[in-house]
Amino acid sequence: MTSTSVKLTDVGKKGLDRLQARLVLLGYQFTKEELLERLIEAGSEKPAAIIERAKAASLPIPEKEIQRIIDSSEDMGPTSWRDIDRILYGRKLKR
Repeated sequence: MTSTSVKLTDVGKKGLDRLQARLVLLGYQFTKEELLERLIEAGSEKPAAIIERAKAASLPIPEKEIQRIIDSSEDMGPTSWRDIDRILYGRKLKR
């Protein structure tokens, strides 16, 4: 069996420990490796659930972050869709 190291934040480690402890109280004993494998399997079966959790974690955007984004924008003057395509794709679209 091949093994790979995975770095977790302190929050992630504590969460994994808490989950492992809750499962022990429910009568199930898993190593951290087994638990991570089960979590990966569950996430693979329902990726939409992971996406929803990720979206919920980043919303709402803090006011400070919104202001930083607004402050970093530049006025490009009048633009057409052709200008935007050229800026985004670096070339004219072939017709």
